[in-house]
Amino acid sequence: MLDFIRLQLKLKWGFNKNNDKKSAIMTAVATFLALAVSLALVWVLTFVLKQNLVVPGSDNGVTVRTLAVMYLTLVLAGLTFAAVGMQVKRLYKPADLLITARFPLSPFKLFVGCMILNYIDLMLYSAIAVLPVMIVFGWAAQSLGFVYILGVLLAAILMPLVPFALSTFIAIPVMFVISLLDKHRVVRLVVFVVFLVGCFVLYDYILTVLAQFFIHNTWTQGTLDIWQKVLVGLDGYYNPAFWLSHVMFFTDKFWLNLGILLGASAVVIAGGIATARLVYSKVRTKALDGGYDIGVKRTALDGYGSARAMLRYGLKDIIRTKTYSYFYLGVAISTPVMVFFCNRLVDMVGTAQVGDGVNFGASMLVLTTFMAMICSFSGTLISSEGKNFYITKILPISYRKQLCIKGFLHIAVSVVALLISAILLVVLDFVSVGQMAILVATQIVLVFGLVLNGINLNLANPNLKPKANGEPEEINITIMLLIGLVIAAIMGAISLIFPFAMENGGMLAAALIPVGVSVVYAVINALVFWFTANEKYRKVE
Repeated sequence: MLDFIRLQLKLKWGFNKNNDKKSAIMTAVATFLALAVSLALVWVLTFVLKQNLVVPGSDNGVTVRTLAVMYLTLVLAGLTFAAVGMQVKRLYKPADLLITARFPLSPFKLFVGCMILNYIDLMLYSAIAVLPVMIVFGWAAQSLGFVYILGVLLAAILMPLVPFALSTFIAIPVMFVISLLDKHRVVRLVVFVVFLVGCFVLYDYILTVLAQFFIHNTWTQGTLDIWQKVLVGLDGYYNPAFWLSHVMFFTDKFWLNLGILLGASAVVIAGGIATARLVYSKVRTKALDGGYDIGVKRTALDGYGSARAMLRYGLKDIIRTKTYSYFYLGVAISTPVMVFFCNRLVDMVGTAQVGDGVNFGASMLVLTTFMAMICSFSGTLISSEGKNFYITKILPISYRKQLCIKGFLHIAVSVVALLISAILLVVLDFVSVGQMAILVATQIVLVFGLVLNGINLNLANPNLKPKANGEPEEINITIMLLIGLVIAAIMGAISLIFPFAMENGGMLAAALIPVGVSVVYAVINALVFWFTANEKYRKVE
């Protein structure tokens, strides 16, 4: 069993010579940037809340421990979500079940090994989430010191107990729901879109509150009341983060809350593991007997033309592949809602600092950013084929035509999201009809350029190594996203600055220069694609 645990840890966390160093570097850079932005938000939010909120019963404004409960609650919720996912993936729907079933290990030892792996992963995630967040929190709250850091280390060690305990029970109904939705991918996609939009709305609300504070140097009474109610509501015995906060700050209730935390976790873990073991045995037996294949729909040949058949296959492949379905199609579907909230936030800040003329530039910046996010997946048009790539080499369709058809699908998805977003901006009076026409024309040309750039990049870096989970390669997505964000920054800056930097013709320049940038970018990538695509595709093996 120990060898099994070591092997699984090495597969997930280890690094060997076969790993793609470029992918690892780009992933590390993206992770660092995301962590830096998140920690900056933690610092600002902590500083502002501590300076402005008063919790009943506190002699000196809001207590540091009360604020810490909010962050500890968020971390606990995130770790519980991760723990449930690991339980489902390792115990109830493992991709390697047919392989592990042949290991010289009893089902009970496999079960115990998977539970240990889950807890080890939670320990690592806890260290990653708790240590930087709570240290930045302590810095902003002016509480950093030896005792505080010692408390943070203790909290990081104890943090996985509650998520692990809860996941042993929560994972069971989640697994059954996922099993029911396996053949209803559209329903799963809708649920993900609702969840994504909800998270984004919450994030936008926090940024809006902070922006209002820094613009007006104060908060409305309604905003103050909401945050005080949230903090007071979370600070109760029903919240495990309340127990953990008393342990972390070594209050006079330290031993009582430590006992509650350890005792409650032990009882729930014991009951959860006993229940999970029973369910695990039944699910494992059913999977090994081929139960998951029952009811799979068989389809006959459709007789479609080559272009229509490839478009249909491409759309099904997007819905079937989790990364594509969620983070590509899901983001595209939710783009109009996220564009509205982003545009409102940028417009609010820009109008307060510059003036009403900022609307067009804000819309250009936001739309370009989201088009870049959607089109970044064009960098996997070839990679997504994986080990089945050889089939595309023997199809009676030219290589360039195949790429054009696949690229057209990505362009269509992006343009639909763009048009809905643009109509929303006009209806809500963010931009005029004439400005919308310029925005749409610019973005459509840019979408062509981004998709062609993604195809050219993927031809140069196809990444056709077999992928066990069928997911696209991340390195090209990351590179395309960075390219798109640079273009968004340039076009957004031009559209924001020129109307105010030039008294005469500023708005005209702000409209024509982004159009010119898009046209030049698209033409260059189109020429590269037209003259090199066939030859590069032929060399890919």
